[in-house]
Amino acid sequence: MKRLTLIVTLTIFAVSTFNIKAMAKNKKNEKTLTFIVSMDCHSCVQNIENNIPFEKGVKDLKVSLDKKECEVTFKENKTSAIKLVEAFNELGYTAKIKDESQDEKQENKETDHSSHEGHHHEMDE
Repeated sequence: MKRLTLIVTLTIFAVSTFNIKAMAKNKKNEKTLTFIVSMDCHSCVQNIENNIPFEKGVKDLKVSLDKKECEVTFKENKTSAIKLVEAFNELGYTAKIKDESQDEKQENKETDHSSHEGHHHEMDE
């Protein structure tokens, strides 16, 4: 009985260790980038939230209309920053990777809500 308990305990330990290593390996493949995106309304946010998560390799998406930012977590072996920028472009938005110096520029920039910068909205009539 003691031998059986020892075998079960060692098996559980081995499986747990393997799962932890597998999870860590999967996280190593993931990268999170913040993109500055030319969105200007809630319809833009919905359009992005309804499309970008389905791009190959995208694992998570957080969209901030106030900051005009999209934080995307993706698997580097499935997609790239360039492909994600292209995906935003296909939806009608301009997107670029945010760097730290853009925080100050974004705060000082006045927002112009009269332009939709290359994308359109469907209106119910």
